[in-house]
Amino acid sequence: MAHGDVYKWFELYFPQYAGENIEIWFPNGRNSIRIRQTNKQEFIFTYNGKYDWRFETAKSFINGGKEKR
Repeated sequence: MAHGDVYKWFELYFPQYAGENIEIWFPNGRNSIRIRQTNKQEFIFTYNGKYDWRFETAKSFINGGKEKR
């Protein structure tokens, strides 16, 4: 899926985080975008389909594969 299409789904699902609240967004891998808000918070939105999507902080995404001990 094109990253522009992923962003359109993001706007539909999370309008309160889109529009004027976004400083910039850019590709983050397959079906995934990284969003930087005007308040400098960063999020990752991954969209594989209507029942398979994820919205999380950038830190959560980065730490996702790491197990805490």
